[in-house]
Amino acid sequence: MAISLFNKAKTIVKSLDSTTGQLIIPVFANTLIGNYPGQLISVNAFVKNLKAHAKISSLAPVKLPNFTLEDSETDKLYKTLDIEWGSARKQLNLYISDNDTDWYQVGAISLLNPSGYPYRIYNLMDLVTDNLAIELGENGRIGVQVQDVGYGALQAGDSITIHGSYVQEIAVDSDSAVIQNTMDFEELVDTESTTILGANPLRKYVAFTNNGEHSIYLNLGVTASLGQGILLTPAGSFDFDKPYFGVISAIALDDISSISGIECS
Repeated sequence: MAISLFNKAKTIVKSLDSTTGQLIIPVFANTLIGNYPGQLISVNAFVKNLKAHAKISSLAPVKLPNFTLEDSETDKLYKTLDIEWGSARKQLNLYISDNDTDWYQVGAISLLNPSGYPYRIYNLMDLVTDNLAIELGENGRIGVQVQDVGYGALQAGDSITIHGSYVQEIAVDSDSAVIQNTMDFEELVDTESTTILGANPLRKYVAFTNNGEHSIYLNLGVTASLGQGILLTPAGSFDFDKPYFGVISAIALDDISSISGIECS
């Protein structure tokens, strides 16, 4: 069984304001979009970056704690915590779910109006993991909620933007893919890099034949270079059925040549 992996990077953007209330809002939909060549084996989502930009204008500004020379590190910590959690504030809760209905709280941050600074940025990744990514699998969800902790929910002029990115890793059994389309192609290849085939996520098989009088170098990428890649001598051919879905380019050694072939997907 040949396993092919596809990675799709997606952006997370979710805005919260006075209309949000205290609802738990999913920050992204971990759903699989698109067709993939072969039987689906697994889907895994990795949140790589998750931050909150908060502007809380409806509360009185909060000043930084007043440290003295006599304060120990523990004293400074308690003063900071007292300001952070004892001041007029909103609260942003972070939840995780394995479905669309049941949410489980995994962390919370205090939303203040810092004196002298119009907004704050919070790293929400720290609430969930010490690793570089949050692994959610194929059914994981992340949600946020603004909770009223005695000072009201978000008011007019308040706003929170949740932003970040995640990657879906899709594994398929490419051996099980059924060939549905075939395409013949023929291209002239110059002494400068020429694109032969564009990217094709459904590619199952491709074959090339050098029809010209000059050698050609094939490259699995956007730019071909002389002396690198797959050498096709005049009348030479090459085919491969191992997964490669990106751009394929070529370059001729001495003069214009011609390449033809077939692509199956």
